[in-house]
Amino acid sequence: MSKREQQAALVAECRASGMTAKAWCEAKGIQYQRYVTWATKLNREGQHEPQQWAKVAMVKEERTSSEIRLNCDKWTICLESGFSPSLLADVLKVLDAVC
Repeated sequence: MSKREQQAALVAECRASGMTAKAWCEAKGIQYQRYVTWATKLNREGQHEPQQWAKVAMVKEERTSSEIRLNCDKWTICLESGFSPSLLADVLKVLDAVC
């Protein structure tokens, strides 16, 4: 495996971990700035590829609850009032990494 492939594998592992990059780097003993350099380089290399967007549908239904549902093909995320925005952001990061 080449050095670039190893770096790409580590960046993918970090992104799929659900952890912040900083916490993941600390756990793996990798310098955070080195990881940022790898991830930035990989992001730039990927810019020539067309970006794919998932179709997300907001469906208005008559309900008595204040639930919000985000539907995207095979998955649905249900949010109740008082949901944690940071938890939603973490879930979306994981979905972005695996989808």
